[in-house]
Amino acid sequence: MTSVPAKLPLRQVVAYGSVGIPFGAVGLPMAVFIAPLYAREMGMGTAVVGLIFMILRFWDLFSDPVMGWLVDTKPSRLGKVRHWLLGAVPVLLPAVWFLYNPIGPPVSPIFLCIILFLFYIGTTMIATPHQAWAPSIARSYDERSRLFMWRELFTIVTMLVMLALPQILAQAGDVDFAHQISIMGWFLLIALPITIGAAVWLVPDPQPDPNAPRASFHPKAILKALREATLWRLLAAEIFIGIAIAGTAGTFLFAAEWGFGVSSGLASLILMIHFIAGFAAMPFWVWISKRTEKFIAMRFVALWSALTYISYLPLAMMGGGLVPLIVASLVTGFGYGTPFILLRSMMADLVEAEEVRGGANRAGLFYSLMSGAYKTGASFAIGIPYILLGVLVGFNPSGDNSPETVRGLMMVFVGVPVCSYAIAALLLWRYPITRAEQAKAAAAINAGGQANLEALHPTVNKGDAP
Repeated sequence: MTSVPAKLPLRQVVAYGSVGIPFGAVGLPMAVFIAPLYAREMGMGTAVVGLIFMILRFWDLFSDPVMGWLVDTKPSRLGKVRHWLLGAVPVLLPAVWFLYNPIGPPVSPIFLCIILFLFYIGTTMIATPHQAWAPSIARSYDERSRLFMWRELFTIVTMLVMLALPQILAQAGDVDFAHQISIMGWFLLIALPITIGAAVWLVPDPQPDPNAPRASFHPKAILKALREATLWRLLAAEIFIGIAIAGTAGTFLFAAEWGFGVSSGLASLILMIHFIAGFAAMPFWVWISKRTEKFIAMRFVALWSALTYISYLPLAMMGGGLVPLIVASLVTGFGYGTPFILLRSMMADLVEAEEVRGGANRAGLFYSLMSGAYKTGASFAIGIPYILLGVLVGFNPSGDNSPETVRGLMMVFVGVPVCSYAIAALLLWRYPITRAEQAKAAAAINAGGQANLEALHPTVNKGDAP
């Protein structure tokens, strides 16, 4: 493998992290704006939209591992990653245009299915290779957290811009909701080729060592990897983090309007406070991971989020209002974003550990599984709350709702993230890859040896699970 510096220059870290800009434009804004656009403005209803988002996300359970296989086994003269990022651009651009500029109302569910299908293919072609890039260019325990922290900082800043944009447009020119979404689409259409181009141009993409063992994608090899308790802990935690975050985003506007009596325009600005708090707290949580271990910091973040999300319920029951919603959004926001940094950095350590164990780098496979896990969680996060609201609670986003229905809305809004964050904390309560174990694995790789990692990184048995 081509050598890379022990610490990447800032310009390369920034170029890598800048790919978080398009992810920030299509991540939570998809749940906050796109799902309500089709449910309310395009006349499809919450249950139908939730079902479509959830079902199509399951396609990623197939496409993500395929993308991981391509990354690990099909390099080009540009490296392992760059050509896949470049190939995603022409797939995503038309999908973004039609998704953010639907022809309607009404809009056919088939139209939404086709556009989302293409959109998810394009995002897979970026997300999996981009994350799989990290283990080969960030070679130390804390450098990986640094790399993913910059990615999340760019993502959050972009989300802040997306959340502020509707209110700014509404105040400046009385732009309706559908046209606000269209302008968001233009932001993504411009940012996507620029950020991908910067990353491809500036970030090194080491060629695989031709003498290194080839990664095996035989079903037995994949099943063996999936039997590793360390891997399924990370994947399960990723699923529940995805449920917690996307579930909040998809129902926040409803909870703000009906539970707290705050307009959707102000709610978008308040949601910005949530993300600003996460932005500000990221260096603190990463500092804790440097002083202790990544899994310890991750455990603290998840517990903080689970406990603080409960505050929405009593505040809404006491009458809600603007200030209580701001306070709850600020306090819960301190845990936002950091799980993305720590879990992906922990996955890079696991990729390295498995390389020592099996002799091949399968970053593409492992990050494809992680990407699929998050998308699965995010699809559940939109599908489950929307279906619960539409079928069980009887919530009507464009009509009248009884006090009992509003209480049901708040129970769904709070219950989903509280349970999800608590489960994520339990999954990572004890974790085997510590700073010391990572240093041993890195030394084995640097020495070119094929050490047996069982001595360095014992497999966690089922009996060790909390």
